[in-house]
Amino acid sequence: MKNIDMLLVYPKPGKDSPLQLTPLSILYPGALFESQGMRVAYHDDRFDTEESLIDLIKHSKEIGVSAFTGFQCGEAARILKLAKRLNPEIVTGVGGHHARILPDQVQAEPFVDKVWPLPSYGEYLFPFKPHTEIHFKRTDMQYFTSRGCPFACRFCALRSPWEPKDAGDIDRELRAIHEKAGFDYVSFADPNIAYDRYKDGGGWHTIDSVSRIRQIGKTLRDLKVFWDGNIRSPDLTPEMVESLVYANCTSIEIGCESGNEYFLRNLIKKGHGVEAIKTAAKNIRGSGISMMYSFIANMPGETPAMLRDTMELIDWIVDTDPAARVSIYNYTPYPGSPMFDDAVNGVGGYPKFTPPTTMEGWAQLRLMQTPIYWITGLNFRMDNTKKNFPGEDWKIIEPYVKMAQSKWKSRDVSEFPCEEVERLIERQFEKRRIAAEQEASKEQK
Repeated sequence: MKNIDMLLVYPKPGKDSPLQLTPLSILYPGALFESQGMRVAYHDDRFDTEESLIDLIKHSKEIGVSAFTGFQCGEAARILKLAKRLNPEIVTGVGGHHARILPDQVQAEPFVDKVWPLPSYGEYLFPFKPHTEIHFKRTDMQYFTSRGCPFACRFCALRSPWEPKDAGDIDRELRAIHEKAGFDYVSFADPNIAYDRYKDGGGWHTIDSVSRIRQIGKTLRDLKVFWDGNIRSPDLTPEMVESLVYANCTSIEIGCESGNEYFLRNLIKKGHGVEAIKTAAKNIRGSGISMMYSFIANMPGETPAMLRDTMELIDWIVDTDPAARVSIYNYTPYPGSPMFDDAVNGVGGYPKFTPPTTMEGWAQLRLMQTPIYWITGLNFRMDNTKKNFPGEDWKIIEPYVKMAQSKWKSRDVSEFPCEEVERLIERQFEKRRIAAEQEASKEQK
């Protein structure tokens, strides 16, 4: 007898991140299905065993997976194929970012019966319940205070209206989760936590974003919880920085993308230039908040000189803001963005991009992680590197760090032993997993 109406699975999202964020992409839809009277079960492939997944599949009428374009697509495909093999009558579905941007392609997969293509499902509900509590307790706490980003950056496929959550609801929900899960840190997953305009049935409204951050911060101060989030460079005014400090913010990320003025304003339509990035760096330095400066390299239309401008800006940033962390991701042609068409058509000398036609094809692409990604990361992301290689394990990665530092200094970013570094990190993850299992076994005894 199939006693589970819907099994929702969160596939492994990647190999190299030390973060294990709350799987909201299955918890919110689960809350929606439960509100419709369905019996829902949850499986997080980062923590739960394959044996548990197999048992759940055998007892489920439907299975849904959440998939972001890239590595997670391959994991999602593997799980759905397994489901069809074990339970031929099961109805399979895919949601998440990949289903949103490529619904027809996903629907064409032989192991997919249905697609959930909307931007969100159930995100107006509160997914924290006794039977989902474990998914908050064992993960790095993640939460949304708002949804959407209205800006029209040409490389991004995620443009949507900004929708702030009511501050009273934020206070109530965070307190309820904290009472049971006891977290002391939260990552706010909002694309832009400090936007100030939204539209509802009554028309357009403007809010004081500085005051809103302070209001949310009062809750966090009461709970003694610290947090990180995302913001745009122009919003990091001295008043906003002061509000972020009050609100217990310890880390904030801005999407810089490039250090070239023309590229920012004319080719990717970022909505601001280099000076906004520099002003943000000056405003944040010395505040106690560590800022993550995120860049993208090798986009259509970017010249070697423009990339050098980016590297020069990064050197200026780390000199100006000693607490800075920096990443350069290799451009990924995500369908649904104007720049995707540029990549497919080979605009500006960009090597013509041939999009994969399957989920497994997207998983096999080496999207963002290229030599410049690792060289930059090993120079300016010591937070992640030290988490991955703590204590004596630092000796394992140290030669690669020194190599990356030398290559950055000489501006030689075309080659790097990426696969070697990735394998080392995979081994560290496996070592950590085994240690966690051994510790859990001791506690059970």
